[in-house]
Amino acid sequence: MRYLSLLFISILIFACSSSKPVMQKAEPELKLHVPSPDWRDQVIYFIMVDRFNDGDPTNNDFGMGEYDPKDERKFSGGDLKGITEKLDYIQKLGATSIWITPPVANQWWNPGIQFGGYHGYWAEHFKKVDKHFGSLDDYKILSDQLHRRDMYLIHDIVVNHTGDFFYYKGDYNPENPLENLFRNDDSVPVTAPTQFPFSLNDVRNPEHMVAKIYNWTPDIRDYSNEQQRLYYQLSGLDDLNTENQVVRDALKDSYRYWIKEVGVDAYRIDTIIYVETDFWNDFVHSPDGMNTAAAETGRDDFLMFGEAFIGSEPYDSKGDSAVASYHGTKEKPGVNSMLNFPLHFSMRRVFAEGLPTALLGYRLDLAANGGIYPNPHTLTNFIDNHDTQRFLETGSMSGFKQALTCLLTIPGIPILYQGTEHAETVQRPSMFAGGWGSKGKDHFSTDGDMFRFVQELIQLRKDNLAFSRGELKILKESRVGPGALAYSRTYEGESLITLFNTADESILLNKMRVGEKSGFRLTKIWGEGLPEEIKSDAAGEINAELPARSYGVFKVEASTPSTEDKESFSLTMDKTVPDTLTSDIKLTGTCDSEISTVQLIINAKLDRAIETSVANGRWTANLPLSRFPYGVTNNEITVYAPESGTTSESIELISKVELQGATKDYPDPLNDDHGPKGNYKIPTDVTFKKQLDIEGVTVRSFGGNLMLQLKMGEISSYWSPPNGFDHVSIQVFIDVPGKEGVTVLPRLNANGPDGFAWDYMSYSGGWTNVLFSANGADAESNGVLSTPAPEIHIDRDSRTISLMYAPDALGNPETLSGGKVYITTWDGGGGEGFHRLLTPEGAPFEFGGGDGKVDPLILDDTVVMEIP
Repeated sequence: MRYLSLLFISILIFACSSSKPVMQKAEPELKLHVPSPDWRDQVIYFIMVDRFNDGDPTNNDFGMGEYDPKDERKFSGGDLKGITEKLDYIQKLGATSIWITPPVANQWWNPGIQFGGYHGYWAEHFKKVDKHFGSLDDYKILSDQLHRRDMYLIHDIVVNHTGDFFYYKGDYNPENPLENLFRNDDSVPVTAPTQFPFSLNDVRNPEHMVAKIYNWTPDIRDYSNEQQRLYYQLSGLDDLNTENQVVRDALKDSYRYWIKEVGVDAYRIDTIIYVETDFWNDFVHSPDGMNTAAAETGRDDFLMFGEAFIGSEPYDSKGDSAVASYHGTKEKPGVNSMLNFPLHFSMRRVFAEGLPTALLGYRLDLAANGGIYPNPHTLTNFIDNHDTQRFLETGSMSGFKQALTCLLTIPGIPILYQGTEHAETVQRPSMFAGGWGSKGKDHFSTDGDMFRFVQELIQLRKDNLAFSRGELKILKESRVGPGALAYSRTYEGESLITLFNTADESILLNKMRVGEKSGFRLTKIWGEGLPEEIKSDAAGEINAELPARSYGVFKVEASTPSTEDKESFSLTMDKTVPDTLTSDIKLTGTCDSEISTVQLIINAKLDRAIETSVANGRWTANLPLSRFPYGVTNNEITVYAPESGTTSESIELISKVELQGATKDYPDPLNDDHGPKGNYKIPTDVTFKKQLDIEGVTVRSFGGNLMLQLKMGEISSYWSPPNGFDHVSIQVFIDVPGKEGVTVLPRLNANGPDGFAWDYMSYSGGWTNVLFSANGADAESNGVLSTPAPEIHIDRDSRTISLMYAPDALGNPETLSGGKVYITTWDGGGGEGFHRLLTPEGAPFEFGGGDGKVDPLILDDTVVMEIP
């Protein structure tokens, strides 16, 4: 012992007397806590941790059957190190913040529904990093590396539920919630949360029941029922009793932890609508809430944006008000931002489905100027994410570019979902070569056209503060269909205009005013298909032909008013048109004698103009009723002289096309929803019943109009679908007389019945409604998107789903008589694919009885029906 002491003293003396003292190298301090940014300047890149990049293969597989990159239901291997490795890639794209799915410890596999928690939303411990995603140190390094790049970290949180550790089997008895309540004893890797107090979930333990950490309730079956929405289980996930202060305190403690320990800069809040609004005031603004934790780490503007999966009816603000309600009140504030789902649905309807641009104009104006949202510039906007179909799964590439241009030029913080920069079409594929859906390739190239498109668009937003701070004004919109949409963004005296033609054909932009100025020019700084410069006429109005699916961003500059000869021409339309069109009519008007022909433009569509000659300064044109769709629709009629570029004032005309024309009924056998060979089984979840069984179809046609009324075995809306029905997707194949179609049924592993070829196909489900032409269609491709999509009407009492196809949608044929229709049913695949899986054994959310890679994805179908 004396020897060791002497040795220690000798070493100490040597170290002190040395001319070069021994120094231990200090570890650099991690940059975890930084001031909040001006969130208006942020562009968010959204990442699914498991599906982005695998930085550490050693944490992929823990031997419990939870990992398989060939199986979309299981872990693929992405982790936090993988994200850190790709920050240069994200920064090169132009994004300034990342939002990641919850990295917390999760339930890995739920055998009851044969699905895994790779996505992060099935927590078993809210204060631990899941082993598949790495360690706490890995998370801190990610935060540090972001902050050193002046980037920010957004962490996805859940307060509504944990994973699925107990469930009901049988009827629910509110008087005795223990009745038919069972533990999920086969859950992997744990059978209950390991974090207190969430660990108090044993239905067999009276102390756990008394603690009331959970609402002992069954699954939500009626999403319109507020009692169920707030207190029942969402898809089997154990519903936390967030009215219990013990639960509130534990959740606040959990999420203060990530702010202080890791340096999280913002939270995205999952399933906010399933928690009482009173909770959010306590969670955010109490002395031990998130704002206090953020302020203690130097953050004075901690962003929290909630997910309220709510849409709004056209020209209605109820959905927007419901979303905005989570901001709370002045006396009792809530969160400071929300995901703008009503805007998301409107963008999809306009840019993908071809509905009137005024639907989006209304929604944009409401968000920016309607006074509903406290700060429109910090709302979070998106076109797709992990819970919605990819835009390109049902939309066109041209529509996709338009949607992105809109997203980056409107008020609010834009969110880009991983893979957008590579035109991804699948909802949750991996970006790295080893993960599910990657097709064996990495997807981190920065040389692709789409990457550069997104990169340039982000830079356009950064270079022009009008997009992140400016006022918004709608300049042009169409209430009659796809076509023109224009809005200005004005900031500190500078005005920028974003202009679209959302139609798949050329349109006439008629008399668009930009402001009070009598003369100006628009100079293009971004876009495709539009001229580099557009000048107003002497009256300060713009008349222009806009090519199909064109778009552009323009600077507004002063200009000398045009005095070209075309201004001396006059063109009028007699105002003898009835307010409501119920039969064929003649339209008349005057024009200068120098003009030889004029065109009658219906709803701005130049390619479908009715041309008529001029005699003695007068013109006459026939307008047939059959050119308009069934029902009551708004229309706009303009007279146009292409020779001079002169237009008349447009008139608005309501067409009222009664349900008329020939009809024919086609009965379908009952209970034949078992596949082509009768051996398929529907998914075993209790919500699947007779939704896929067609009992009969009525076919009606009038000119180019087609209406199909499908009587179904059942119509349900368990998941609150925006189109009014769920658990069935309806594929309609239409043969238009005189056209050559194709026989293959895309993505269904099947061909049409013998002798049948289709020209148009619609795919209609609870969240999707699109129409395709057969151009380019094959076994893997739906063809070319066509607009507008069919109009959907639901009659629950008669169990009828009606699909109405406008003449424009089907190429505007004079008649459909003699054409044919064939219909099949299946179901959409949720997060992992276009169609729900078909496996030999089946599962709660999988069809059984076949191999979906080769066997037809058809549960029920009709005969080939002739259009009368």
